[in-house]
Amino acid sequence: MPRKPSSPKADDLVARRAPANRRLPRAKREKMLASRTTSAVLHPPRTVSLRQIYQWIAWILLLPACLITTRALASGFMDSMGQSFWQTPAFWFFALGLILWTIAFLWLPRPVWLYVWAHEMTHAIFTILCGGKVRCFHVTSKGGHVLTDKNNVLIALSPYFIPLYTLILVPLCLLLGTCFDLTMRFALPGGFGFRPLWGIFLLIGLTWGFHLTFTLWMIAKDQPDLRINGVFFSTTLIYLVNAFLLAFLLTAAAPELSVGDFLRNWGHFAGEVAQAIPAAWRGLRSAFI
Repeated sequence: MPRKPSSPKADDLVARRAPANRRLPRAKREKMLASRTTSAVLHPPRTVSLRQIYQWIAWILLLPACLITTRALASGFMDSMGQSFWQTPAFWFFALGLILWTIAFLWLPRPVWLYVWAHEMTHAIFTILCGGKVRCFHVTSKGGHVLTDKNNVLIALSPYFIPLYTLILVPLCLLLGTCFDLTMRFALPGGFGFRPLWGIFLLIGLTWGFHLTFTLWMIAKDQPDLRINGVFFSTTLIYLVNAFLLAFLLTAAAPELSVGDFLRNWGHFAGEVAQAIPAAWRGLRSAFI
């Protein structure tokens, strides 16, 4: 039966819909089909595991906690700065140490080996604290690793919120304070005076700045530690714990702010967030439903 001649437009449409390998030899077409099948087998459709669902739920719950802690920390800092804290040697020497380290980190060769050692040592310490065993400990200026028989969130993320050198420094200074008077004033040339306690505040600022700058630097390099428990969950938890540690340092240094004051501010802002969440949910429902 003779076919009805097709119009030029119809021919163009058929040509555009034809597969790209229609004119290829049969052997090459079969090879391409086999490669597509193999690719489909090697890369199956991605599914969401139950662990990932738990991580996303925990991440969503951590976000309000981060907001509350940030507001409580900012409120406590502004309250202390509004009084006499900014005039105390504790504030100035801590800030000086932080500034000096930031300048060194940005413009001088970075002591990467010191950070890698602290990073891997923190992994090892928390592995032991969690009941695990350290099989291998390796540190170089280009990186390091720790082989353990156990891993969890605390072991994987502890180097990002534990300032190891600061934690080593503080007990040593307290031990030194039992033998010497750290508040004793020493006369310096030019009529100036210096107290050993001020030097401790300077060292705390240096070591905490060391922890902060290297933590931010390493997070930006896509660390495997963060991927173990999910990048979003890990970074949120790291921020939250570091905010609490900074609040602890503030309450320890500022005479006008106590831990109880910080916790009361935290509870007050938590109540505000708890009241705002239902209103925000109703607004979203009215906008999309």
